[in-house]
Order: sequence, then C-alpha cells, then structure tokens
Amino acid sequence: MQNRSAPTRGDARALLLGLADKLDAKHPTKAVSERLVLAQVLVIAEELHGPTEAAEAAEREILALLPAVTGQTCGEYSTQLRLVAVGVAL
Repeated sequence: MQNRSAPTRGDARALLLGLADKLDAKHPTKAVSERLVLAQVLVIAEELHGPTEAAEAAEREILALLPAVTGQTCGEYSTQLRLVAVGVAL
C-alpha cells in the first residue's frame, strides 16, 4: 500500500465539507442514514488520498468527528457537518 502524507486537520475539514456537499447536493430532503454517511466518508477519503494508509487515517479522523445520526435529513446533517468543520461543538 502506498503511503502518501499523513492527514492533517485541514484534511479533516476538507472531508467534512466534501461529505456535507455530497449529502446536500444529492438528497437534501431525504433522511440520512448512518450507512450512507459511513460509505461516503470512505469514498471521499479515497478521492482525496487514493487507496492509501493516509486515506485510512483520514477516515478514522473523520469518524471521530461525525455528529450522531438521529433522524435528520441529509440537508440538516450537512449543516451540522459544516458547523463541526469550522470548530463548533455539537
């Protein structure tokens, strides 16, 4: 497995914002599911880093930052992700 540079806080912010954009653009009024969020985190991490250890590290970092899925729509959840990305504690 190729090892690109280690993820940084900027990567986490980029991943959160990328996830927010995807959820908001595709299904803003649909209920978000944990499975959808987890799948998209993997996709976004690999888009940013390729299939590398850096992608796996970035994915772990993002998983630790994700707000709980509690029945929000994708649009509502994307707003929460953007808040977390700028440092607001939920």
